[in-house]
Amino acid sequence: MAHVKVSIVQMGSTGSKEDNLKKSLDILESLKNEKTDLVVFPEYQMYIPDYSNPRGIVKESENISGNFVSAIASSAKKNRIRVLMNMAESNGNNVKPYNTSVFIDDMGFVAGIYRKTHLFDAYSSKESNVYDFGLNGYLAFTSENFTLGTLICYDLRFPEPARMLRLLGSDILSYQAGWFKGERKLDHWKTLIRARAIENGSFVIASSNCNEQFIGHSMAVSPWGDVIAEAEEEETVLNVDLDMGIVKEYAESVPLLKERRRDLYTIEGL
Repeated sequence: MAHVKVSIVQMGSTGSKEDNLKKSLDILESLKNEKTDLVVFPEYQMYIPDYSNPRGIVKESENISGNFVSAIASSAKKNRIRVLMNMAESNGNNVKPYNTSVFIDDMGFVAGIYRKTHLFDAYSSKESNVYDFGLNGYLAFTSENFTLGTLICYDLRFPEPARMLRLLGSDILSYQAGWFKGERKLDHWKTLIRARAIENGSFVIASSNCNEQFIGHSMAVSPWGDVIAEAEEEETVLNVDLDMGIVKEYAESVPLLKERRRDLYTIEGL
C-alpha cells in the first residue's frame, strides 16, 4: 500500500497578513526537498481575528483569487506539493467573511474549498461576530494516494461531519485549528483527535496555531488511536509518514462502517 508523507505546520500567526504570508512561503520553501505529499497549515494562518472587531476582519478578508491564495498556489506549483491552507474569505463588502480551508494541488490549482460550518460560539467566545457560517456540504478531496476530508477547529467537537467525510472515502481527516488555551482544553484536544481517528478508522492530522493564545500541540494519529507525532507549543513542522495500508487493516479488524445499524440510523445516501 502507498505511503503518504504529510508536513503538519504549527505556526504562530499575527494580525499582519503580510508577515503571515511571508512566514507561510518561507515554510513551503523550506519543505521543497522533503518530498512531502501534503502540507497542512493551521486555522487563522492568514490573519488572527479580533472577535470584538467585525470591521477588521472584513477589511483583511480576500477572495479565493486574491493575493494570499495566489502566492501560496504559486509556491505549491513551483515546489510540486499539495497545500491545505486557511484564510478569511471575502463574502462581499460589509458582509462577514467565511473561515475557509483551501486545498491546492501540486499544479497550483484550487482543488477544493471548505467553509467552516461550526463557529466557536462557546467558552464565552463569539466567533460568529466576525465570520459567517459555511453552508456548503462536506466534500472529500481526492488525490493520487489519499482522500482528504478537511474540517476546522470547533468542528472537532462534532462527530457527524467526520463520519460523513469518512463515508465519502476520506482515509485522512484533517483539522486546522486555533485551539484556545484554557482549563481542560489540551486534554479535550488530544482526546477528541484520537476519538475521531478510532471511531472512523482513518488517520487524523491536526494542525494548530501556536500564537500565545492557542495551545499548539499539533498531532498525527493513526486509525488505531496511536499518536504518531505531537508537537509542543513552539513553532515547528511535523513531517510524518502515513502507511495507508493501516486504514485497510483497521477496517478488516474493526468493520465499524459495515456494521452500522442503518435500519436504525443512517446518513441519507451514505
